[in-house]
Amino acid sequence: MTIKAKVDLDELTVDASYLADRFGLSPQALRRYMAQGLVRSRVEMGQDADLGKTRLTVRIGNRIWVAVLAADGSVVSEETRFAASAPSRQAT
Repeated sequence: MTIKAKVDLDELTVDASYLADRFGLSPQALRRYMAQGLVRSRVEMGQDADLGKTRLTVRIGNRIWVAVLAADGSVVSEETRFAASAPSRQAT
């Protein structure tokens, strides 16, 4: 089943309310975490059999949301999980 999300793949933005809900947060709390540099994300473009799909991973502390997005920005699959520990905030 495909769930239509407010995801813009041209600029890869996700609606704050949609993303906050994935973490059990209010949009205001999500924005606060973003301002504090506590939200990390990674974008991976599909290749070969996954061509046309994009995997978006967002991490806040030890909480991780992973979504596979279709070319139209709809969420094909998603999961929320917990990491064993939160990453350090050291600059690299």
